[in-house]
Amino acid sequence: MSRTPARRRRWRLSAKGRIRILAVCSILVLGVVVGNLVAIQGIDTRQAAAQALEGRLVTVALPADRGEIQAADGTLLAGNAARYRLVVDQQNVAGYEKRPPGAPEDAERELVGAWGAAQDLAGPLDTEPGLLFGELEGEARWNVVATGLTSEVREEIDALGIRGITFEEYSIRSYPAGGVAGSLVGFVGSDGAALAGLELSHDEMLRGTDGEQQYERGLRGERIPLGDSSTTPAEDGTGVRLSIDSTLQHYAQSAAGEAVRKHDAEWGSIVIMDVRTGRLLAAAESPSVDPNDPGGVDAVDRGSRVFSAAFEPGSTAKMVTVAGLVEEGLAGPEDEFVVPDKWKASNDEEFRDSSPHEDQNLTLAGILAESSNTGTLMAGEKLTPAQRHEYLDRFGFGRPSGIGFPGENSGILHPVEEWDGRTAYTVMFGQGMSANAIQTTAAMAAIGNGGVLPEPQLVDGTVDSAGRYTPARREPGRRVVSEDTAATVLDMLEHVVVDGTAGNAEIGGYRAAGKTGTAQAPSDTGGYEGYTASFVGVAPVDDPRIAVSVTLQRPTEGYYGGTSAAPVFSDVAGFALRHLHVPPSTGKPSDTRVEWED
Repeated sequence: MSRTPARRRRWRLSAKGRIRILAVCSILVLGVVVGNLVAIQGIDTRQAAAQALEGRLVTVALPADRGEIQAADGTLLAGNAARYRLVVDQQNVAGYEKRPPGAPEDAERELVGAWGAAQDLAGPLDTEPGLLFGELEGEARWNVVATGLTSEVREEIDALGIRGITFEEYSIRSYPAGGVAGSLVGFVGSDGAALAGLELSHDEMLRGTDGEQQYERGLRGERIPLGDSSTTPAEDGTGVRLSIDSTLQHYAQSAAGEAVRKHDAEWGSIVIMDVRTGRLLAAAESPSVDPNDPGGVDAVDRGSRVFSAAFEPGSTAKMVTVAGLVEEGLAGPEDEFVVPDKWKASNDEEFRDSSPHEDQNLTLAGILAESSNTGTLMAGEKLTPAQRHEYLDRFGFGRPSGIGFPGENSGILHPVEEWDGRTAYTVMFGQGMSANAIQTTAAMAAIGNGGVLPEPQLVDGTVDSAGRYTPARREPGRRVVSEDTAATVLDMLEHVVVDGTAGNAEIGGYRAAGKTGTAQAPSDTGGYEGYTASFVGVAPVDDPRIAVSVTLQRPTEGYYGGTSAAPVFSDVAGFALRHLHVPPSTGKPSDTRVEWED
């Protein structure tokens, strides 16, 4: 009897404990329920909403418009054209419905899905439904179906009302002037990357900075008008305006092409420069590239040989030798020389004229007019080798133009210490050195500009996205010879046209001065192959405005500069002077003697 009360006490304690345990568990369960309710109604709701919104948000790039490239008169050489890429949400396009063909407006729509969309899109995209179906059918929420669509094609597709179809706008580079100045302008690749010409050298300025836009999309892929959206606008690139006159450029390119065909040359170039400012009014060549189709020409023809092709200037460099003699007071235009066919220098190097002849009684002006190699050396020997190098350097040979054009070749003018015994003489008639067409044109411009070598200029200024023009800083020229020396040499160069080897360079109504050049053309494998025929001149002599160079590389039908290049100068310079409204010449050439009698 004594055990029963004890068991009862233990049972009562257990009951109380269980009650406590049940109470605690109830509280815990209630806490979990309340916590879940809070999470569902608060935290999870926000997270779920954020996740849902994230799934509806679409981010698209807003491409910056590339800056324009314009000619001096505003002619558009490089611009932008709007194009569209067609993008599909494959899950949405699967629900595409349409009325059967010929059915009334109130007819029930039928599910046609991706195959129906492919059939409807085939017409506007000018392709077969079977080729489109693979791009439209599937589970992808974003897939590019077509690119390069015009606004007209976009409107036609929009009118179909296909669900899950959207468009993304982008720009492609276009070249409305085609091949006019194409070798200067350059081009961009299919991905928009600059590859050549001014497009490449001014890429950082032209390309701008892309922006982006984010917007909310509905179940059918459509944009929700009042949904969440944000935009970071693109910053369009800054354009450039060139010094190039589009009319002169077109004319010069045509003339270069005709000269290359007529004389069966490897290539040809024509440069027109304003002698006062150094502005390039034309920098033409043939063959050249149309930036709309750079693959249409060989890779070697996609750059600008005006800058990249170096050649021996030949006799056109004789004007520098003569300028040095006059500037140093070592010879004057009517100093007399007996010029032989062969001449031996003080170091026993022997030289010949371009063709055999009897001794000639020529003045210094006559030596230049007849383009005598031996006469040039006889007179030029009065200059020390250091002076010969100094004047070539002064006139810009062996130096970059300062334009910064891609692939520019500065030519070769070795230090005087590296000259051998023959080179010390041949540089006086433009061999043993090389130059590009910009350099030879600028050297002639210095003579026409009173002895001041102008700084070549291709870019006149910049044009922002609002069309505001800002002129570029114009670098001043530098004096290379005195004004009197320049006038004296200009007079002698006029006699090259009037009395010498460049009669074909005469311009009707205008006095012209200049110098022919015929030099052996170095081959890629060493040695020489063919000739470089050239003429560089200035006009009008009484008030010089333009310097023009014509270069033909390896012509086979007439390779002398006086017969192949000089006539092209006459044509192009005459057209340029009339186009620029330069008044005709009123004066006459001087009576400077080119020959003398015993």
